[in-house]
Amino acid sequence: MGHGGELEHRRTAGVSDAPAIHGQAVGPTVNTSVPQVNIVRLGYFNTQPGAMVVTTGGSLWCNTFQMGNMNDTYNDAVITMDGGVLRAAATFVVGVAQSGRIDISGGILNVANSGAQLLVGASGNWSRGKINITGTGDVRADTLVMNTSAFQQDSRIFIDNSGVLKVNGNQTNSTTDLMTYIDNGWIYTTAPKTIIATYNDTWDETVVTAIPEPATLGLLAILGLAFLRRK
Repeated sequence: MGHGGELEHRRTAGVSDAPAIHGQAVGPTVNTSVPQVNIVRLGYFNTQPGAMVVTTGGSLWCNTFQMGNMNDTYNDAVITMDGGVLRAAATFVVGVAQSGRIDISGGILNVANSGAQLLVGASGNWSRGKINITGTGDVRADTLVMNTSAFQQDSRIFIDNSGVLKVNGNQTNSTTDLMTYIDNGWIYTTAPKTIIATYNDTWDETVVTAIPEPATLGLLAILGLAFLRRK
């Protein structure tokens, strides 16, 4: 992917108090193309399975995806992705009125249609959500909304390894919602890494990743040189 004129926004790691969100046992697996549907509900009023796996070859498209709503047993709606594509054309809600979690280590979660919203802990007073983007996980959104409840603002997006979060448009200005989420520690990584947001004007998207902090990069460079000198 090309990297045209780039603007950057960084936040040093240090937020490690993301909510512990527990999940149910593994449920149905999406490993082939599923016909497009209007609404998918996961962990919804105890009438739907609370867990789903999406893997290589799996493809599920819908208009609206809702996970984690009024689950009386307080088991969460959980999606585990190591491949495939999960796409919502209009809205993807992580935590409707209870908790939802997405663990994506591969594949694409796509909510990037014009006007589409990825809501993480942003749908009701008790809504809470967590997305763990690791491995080669790729999460895309036209608009990202987080922590809108006045009662509960503990939803988080964790990024590590080659995981990436992409939000349409140039969101690197310090006044944007995305930068506020990063500065609040709602989008975070673990030390000694830093969250970096870079605008890619070729694709008109802001790319959020976790990279080693500059001090760590300097140490690696020194160690690398020392290693070369010993050869």
